[in-house]
Amino acid sequence: MVIRRLFLYSAFVTAETPNSSVHYFLMLNEKQFRDRATRELREIGKLVQALATDRVLYRKLESDVIAANAELAHSSNPYLFMIRGSYTDAAIMRLRRLFAPDATLSLRRLIGQFSDYPEMLHDKLTGKEMAHDLGEIDKLGKILKEQLDPHFSNHERTPAALDAANRELDRAIDLLCDCVKRYYWIVSDAYIDVDPIATDNALAIFQKPWIEPK
Repeated sequence: MVIRRLFLYSAFVTAETPNSSVHYFLMLNEKQFRDRATRELREIGKLVQALATDRVLYRKLESDVIAANAELAHSSNPYLFMIRGSYTDAAIMRLRRLFAPDATLSLRRLIGQFSDYPEMLHDKLTGKEMAHDLGEIDKLGKILKEQLDPHFSNHERTPAALDAANRELDRAIDLLCDCVKRYYWIVSDAYIDVDPIATDNALAIFQKPWIEPK
């Protein structure tokens, strides 16, 4: 009777949370966990790859368009402040969701569950290495949550303020890329590509005037 009640309650929880991949009343066996972790890491990988791609685009805009144009390099044009601030704001919010342990897709929570399957980690990752990864995720997650304001006001969109924030964002993106690759390899024995998507022609839109003379 007790076992039947546990089974029914587990089925109820699963039915009530169809979009959640994290609330399991009964612990998964290793194969089930591998399958779920592989699916979640693929989804997280897509988000991380998008962040890495946007970072490349932003850097190209700064180096190949703004810095290369004497009229823009030292300009206080509000459009430049808006573009820079918008990139930083958006990156902070996207990263905070990935670092949050209670998010629907959370790399932090997923990695924490690996310790329940020590045989899976054998010869691939030590407990010390996993603890280091979790510590780095927690540290950067705290910085994203407590020290980086996701809503820069106009007077805070200075090059110095944005550069400081973007350095922390770069650390967070690099850590996510590294962890997604490592833990995907552990659960699937395969490689996942989270490198930036090729953006060779992305700056072509700047080769012609945006406002044609009348």
